[in-house]
Amino acid sequence: MYRHKYSMILIIFMTCCPDQILGTNSTNGTITNFNGDFVNTTSGTTRRPISQTSEVANISTADGARLQKYWQAFQNVLLNPNIIGVVQKQIGNFIQSNNVSFPISIMTPGNLQKVLQLLGSGSSNQQGLSQYAGQLANIPNEIQNLGDGLSQNISSQCNSDIQIILSELMNRKQWAIQLIDAAGKIPAGLLDGNMMWTGSYDECLAVHAGKFDGKYCMASLPLTDILGSVTNFPGGFTVKIGICVPNSCTALESKTVINLLLEMIPLGQSTLQTTSVGCSEPLEYDAVGIAGLTVCCVFATLMILSTLFDVVYYQKKSKEKVLSESIVSSENQYQIDSEVTEQQIKSQQTGMLTRLAMTFSVYTNGKKLLNTEQGSGALTAINGIRFLSISWVVLGHAFSSARDQMQNLTYISEFINNWTSMVIVNALLSVDSFFALSGLLVSYLFMKEMKREKGRINWFMFYFHRFWRLTPAYMLVIFLDMSLFPYLGEGPFFTKGGPDGELCRKFWWKNILYINNVVNPKEMCFPLSWYLANDMQFYVVSPLLLVPLYFSKKIGIAVNALALLGITIASGVISSHYGLLPTLMSADVTALMGQYSHYIYKYYMVPWCRMGPYIVGIVTGYTIYQTNGQYKIPKVLNLLIWLVMAVIACVVLYGISGPVNGHLWDNGVTSLYNALHRSVWGMCVCWVIFACVTGNGGIVNDFLSWKLFVPLGRLSYCIYLTHILVINYYFQTMRQPLYGTTLEYTFIFLGCLVLSILTATVATLAFETPMMALEKIIFRRGTK
Repeated sequence: MYRHKYSMILIIFMTCCPDQILGTNSTNGTITNFNGDFVNTTSGTTRRPISQTSEVANISTADGARLQKYWQAFQNVLLNPNIIGVVQKQIGNFIQSNNVSFPISIMTPGNLQKVLQLLGSGSSNQQGLSQYAGQLANIPNEIQNLGDGLSQNISSQCNSDIQIILSELMNRKQWAIQLIDAAGKIPAGLLDGNMMWTGSYDECLAVHAGKFDGKYCMASLPLTDILGSVTNFPGGFTVKIGICVPNSCTALESKTVINLLLEMIPLGQSTLQTTSVGCSEPLEYDAVGIAGLTVCCVFATLMILSTLFDVVYYQKKSKEKVLSESIVSSENQYQIDSEVTEQQIKSQQTGMLTRLAMTFSVYTNGKKLLNTEQGSGALTAINGIRFLSISWVVLGHAFSSARDQMQNLTYISEFINNWTSMVIVNALLSVDSFFALSGLLVSYLFMKEMKREKGRINWFMFYFHRFWRLTPAYMLVIFLDMSLFPYLGEGPFFTKGGPDGELCRKFWWKNILYINNVVNPKEMCFPLSWYLANDMQFYVVSPLLLVPLYFSKKIGIAVNALALLGITIASGVISSHYGLLPTLMSADVTALMGQYSHYIYKYYMVPWCRMGPYIVGIVTGYTIYQTNGQYKIPKVLNLLIWLVMAVIACVVLYGISGPVNGHLWDNGVTSLYNALHRSVWGMCVCWVIFACVTGNGGIVNDFLSWKLFVPLGRLSYCIYLTHILVINYYFQTMRQPLYGTTLEYTFIFLGCLVLSILTATVATLAFETPMMALEKIIFRRGTK
């Protein structure tokens, strides 16, 4: 502060008033230089200052008055910002237009001390300038100590490159200035929670110094002790600051350099040290990465060849065969090519080899995906509920995934204070919608299969079909995630090795066995897969609930009621024991952090607390099967039930507004909510499906049965698998922190949803649909 202000003032005043400041005598041409001597500008002779010679006695009273007048004029200039502003602008224009640079050497500590002597004891800022001069005088010693510390703690190459940077900074080389400019700076918005001082990632990587290039690193810097009570964030105030270092320096060496520099900052009793440093390193494809590329190439080749066979050979041959057999009358009239229907082509017998050759055909599989026709007995409203539910999942994850990249963390607390935000805060209910749908479909299809097979069922196919339905696409997405994701992006937030790389390489076997939610769940590969593990576990035990229902309605209902009661009691007891909150987001951060881990791993992910909606779905599917989709409800009663269900759903969804805003419930009330709300939500979802299927849905059924939802509903599984990759990629490749607003999140959600639909389409055509077609070919399913 002193350096910028007073050095400029002195330069300005020396330019404007040389006689007054430098002691120029208009009559004898003498000036005072920075060595404290008087120089005669006419003869070039030098003499000692008047204070050190007998000439001091020769100063007349008039000269003293004149000097006092000049000194007063100097003080007036110091106190007049308008004059300073005008003169600074003029000098700045002159410097810029003439490329003038002032030598740094004139700002030495010794010269500053001389300036203080010239100012005299009357200056009110002399003490501050003296302190600054003392600190400046100590800088050479600090730099020397820094150099010694660097040479002892880092490699010779890293040390040499850093010395080059310091040297070239003095020479004002652009690349050296660019390297410093790319580093993070203290930004605005600290009190809003701006802990991400990223700097410029791309500017750092663009540094090419000849012997080395720039490498971007991110350092963690705890500031809680220094800032004290200025900030009040849970877990303290630890910033992430970007730095640009030579690529010859490792992350550990960069940490050493940073800490040595931080030691130079005078903070009194406080200390400032970085706790960790992570650097972006160019990745070489390892064996797993090469395997991932190979898998992608294999599937792409299969899709191309299969599509060419389908379009070039099979479709043409099928149409020719239909035309040759399409004599419609004795008049020998033939259908023209445009009149050949798709149904006629499908009616031709196709051999196994031909069907295998078309398994990966984008043309055929794409038509199946986009087909909006549904067979008789289809539960059409389920398509709309599927897509809306998966959109809700994407919305919740888009919001929650952004917290690590936000520069205004206080927005979260402001956002959740609004009751409308409960749709996002309580988005966890979207998963319970899927559990209810899954139970309903399993029950409905099981009952139809049992009826067709007269009470018998192929249990091997019962389980194999489910495993084959979920696993191939699931495993392939995980494999591509851990093998290729680390190579697809970069940035200050990009996770080295990918978000799931290391865990998936170690624990993928738990996913394929569907036990990852109960066996060491804290080290879970692909965290979203806890839902798939629960769904498979529910499916495995579902015959215990389905078989009694088929053979005896009373016994079946009793068994399901007891199972639901057990799930409810277990959920309530666990919630009470661990003192859980009814939400994963609350303004009472202390209470939230104290139970967060228990909520996730003891309550949220375990099947004995999540099966409630699934059981409700099983009973609803059985009811739809029993009524054959025909159950007319009087209009008044139907409207009353819709109203009651809507109120109950709103209570479940918005009722947690109090705890979210910090007004915690009693432990008993919270336990009751945690025990019941998921099953109650499943009941509301099942009512919507039952009402729509039985003709009591009205306009709701018209909307949910909209044909656009048919292909979107088919994509819901792959959207679930891929949407988190889209979200992670977006946030991890950002270059600057996100400033959260409602509008910003709206665009993020819509963008992520559309991109998730596109990636899910690719995954469906490449993985899911071909694998289902292979199952039908191998086991000859769907040929009847």
